[in-house]
Amino acid sequence: MTSFPFLKLPFVVQKKICTNWIPLDILILSNSSKRTANLFHSIIPRNRFKLHVYFWMESEVYIKEENDEHLFNIPYDQKNRIDWTDENHLMNFIFEDASIDTITWTMDRISHVLNAEICCLSVDLSDCFGKVPRILYWLNNRQRSIDTIFVNYSRPNDDELFLMFESLHINKCLNILICPSSHLIKPLNSKFEMDYLWMRGGSSNTWISLDNIMDFDCIHIDLASFSFTSYDMNRYLKAWINGCNARMEYLFLGLRSLDHNVLTDGIHAEENDSSTVRIYSHQRLEIPCVFEGGTNIRRKDGRLATFQQIIGDVDSLQRFPFKMVVWPEGF
Repeated sequence: MTSFPFLKLPFVVQKKICTNWIPLDILILSNSSKRTANLFHSIIPRNRFKLHVYFWMESEVYIKEENDEHLFNIPYDQKNRIDWTDENHLMNFIFEDASIDTITWTMDRISHVLNAEICCLSVDLSDCFGKVPRILYWLNNRQRSIDTIFVNYSRPNDDELFLMFESLHINKCLNILICPSSHLIKPLNSKFEMDYLWMRGGSSNTWISLDNIMDFDCIHIDLASFSFTSYDMNRYLKAWINGCNARMEYLFLGLRSLDHNVLTDGIHAEENDSSTVRIYSHQRLEIPCVFEGGTNIRRKDGRLATFQQIIGDVDSLQRFPFKMVVWPEGF
């Protein structure tokens, strides 16, 4: 069999050939020698690939290249010892230290060969119970920040949840999914400053206060169900008029039915006719935010915002979406 002398080719030719290989091919070839791994690191452009690593029982990394995604399963020895016939294997699973070390070592190697940073981290706090400090130590020692964090929160583990908030510099997006639980999360003591904050699940989410929300420095604040009253939201609107959430463009809260008179008390508000339709579209929203009518208020700097709560059949426990959009300057 005739071998292909890739390592002996000119650098420009190597680089051209490499552009036609998918990342899994590159990773397989890089196993041939340390020299080959280092060569790929040097010829692959820095921003060609982006890595999304999952610290879940089914550990894996998505390697993204423009519009293509490539899945790479990360093997670790503990996975071979899982009793898949046990109906409780999902609930009983917790990573061992050695498993975390295997995943992080594998990710360091993939990152080096593909010359790519980890842009997204997904952590199941149940699977990673007791191991979050180990993951954060690894991540913070390899890069200063990360674009996106996904957190799946199903087992009470407040200390490690908050450690993630305090230890990571998140640039773009924090996504939190809270599974149904009777567990009351302790009060938040962190200021969120990423661009996009998204949370779903939980019942009343008392761990995030209205003062927390007013202190957030986010473009989108897209949250779940809360027990804020009409008086609370009146206080929020007044705080926004006076300058809180200065970067915010979109707010979503699930709230009980609000009294509009209480909500707008002491505020100069303009009611839009239902025939007035305004639409806010953004790539982060699954569907555009549409206002048919709504209420306008202005911040002290002149920026216009519209808010509205669409109320269906009133139930004392039911939440209805309260949406608010801050329109571009000059609107």
